[in-house]
Amino acid sequence: MMDPCGAVAVLDSAIRRGLTKQELYAECNRQHSDCAAVFHLLPHADQRSENGGESYARAVMTMRLGFAKPQQRVVFVDPLTGRTYRVDYCWRLADGTIIVAELDGMEKYTNPGMTNGRSMQIVVNEEKQREDGLRRAGVSVIVRFTFDDVLHAERLDRKLAEAGVPKAAAEVHV
Repeated sequence: MMDPCGAVAVLDSAIRRGLTKQELYAECNRQHSDCAAVFHLLPHADQRSENGGESYARAVMTMRLGFAKPQQRVVFVDPLTGRTYRVDYCWRLADGTIIVAELDGMEKYTNPGMTNGRSMQIVVNEEKQREDGLRRAGVSVIVRFTFDDVLHAERLDRKLAEAGVPKAAAEVHV
């Protein structure tokens, strides 16, 4: 009954909390209602999404827009500083290109709970240092997008396509 991309976010959350895909399949089989939609969406579920926004964005990328499924929560180590950076989404292409995408929000620049009292300028400078570290670690392209881009999927489609993110061979578009 839900939007399929929203339903994937719910499934991600259930799996992240320890419910296995096998348990979900078994529960659907015990129900007397049609669980075809759940069976269709379960292969798209991924416990590595840390929140509903990440899950929904990944579902829009792959299910609605047809991009290849990204790796999530990939860690890169800056060879200069030794700092580690974990990215939201990552695609490693056959030619060695590494594309990462980051779901950003203004809150990380303005919410005192997230800035730890740092000024917006300091937070922006830290983001620049992070991007420099990712590039030194081998990342070729960094795509930044907002949840508003996800809701207006044509903008997300354009950003990912311009970055060179490949389309999947056979994805179902919903």
